[in-house]
Amino acid sequence: MEKGPQIYIQGKTKQLFSRGILAQKLRMIGFSLSEGYEFSIQIYNDLTDLQKETISKQKLDEIVSSHLTNSQDVSVGNKYLMIEKWRASNIPLWIFISGAIGAGKSTLSRQIAGDLGIQHVIGTQVVRDILRKVLSADVMPELHSSSYRAYQTLRPIYSSRFDEVLLGFENHSKLVNIGVDAVLSRAEKESVSIVVEGEHLLPAFFDEIILNKPNVLYITIAVPDPEMHRENLSSQYTQEKEDLLNHFENIRKIHELLINETKIRKLPLIETIKGENTIKKLRELVVDKIVSLVSSQ
Repeated sequence: MEKGPQIYIQGKTKQLFSRGILAQKLRMIGFSLSEGYEFSIQIYNDLTDLQKETISKQKLDEIVSSHLTNSQDVSVGNKYLMIEKWRASNIPLWIFISGAIGAGKSTLSRQIAGDLGIQHVIGTQVVRDILRKVLSADVMPELHSSSYRAYQTLRPIYSSRFDEVLLGFENHSKLVNIGVDAVLSRAEKESVSIVVEGEHLLPAFFDEIILNKPNVLYITIAVPDPEMHRENLSSQYTQEKEDLLNHFENIRKIHELLINETKIRKLPLIETIKGENTIKKLRELVVDKIVSLVSSQ
């Protein structure tokens, strides 16, 4: 438990100032949790010097921004202010995180949603499972197969000049994205922020109007090293692990397709490399999007 005088922050609601919460927020602008906590102690000391039981959220943000500007850079202080303005606003942010199975999308999605306080995190696997309850295997056999084995459901009418693994994946994903469209329609009606993650998020299935919306950020996660990708599959999955490893080459084909589609449309691509901080790269892209979004309002 934090010791010392209790200080309340008055914003939309009245809340107790927490060094831990501030430390978590600072991760979005590059602080480690320990660095953020040390910084938040300095902020707390400044607040106690004011000798007030309650201060406004605006005053707190000014103090934090001033410290960041002095200790880091004026741009860092500005980014913090922009993020806090976005948190206080009703501006919805849609983040799409695409990538092949085993790229680390789910972990990154949960982390960035937690950083931003976004409550709605949807995996395309969940959308697929819901559609399977509605559409039987007789009607949509592609949907009832794994994405990397959907080619086995292809009808003989398809020309052999197409790669059957990728064709099966596209047919499978096209159906899943019908459900994703429904999720987005709901999010738009309710004006809520959302993180959607999954291998089915092929850029070709998104209307350019959606991808070009100022509140939309589409990112693909890539794993350049095949062995690292194989290790991810071995460590992250249990029931499907053997099947995934047996179809590793198919998964890599899908991996390359997603990367190529992302590059063609000049969308952000993050490469997961050993020794590098992938979540830091993701946070930087998200912060840039938030700054741009808030600045345009």
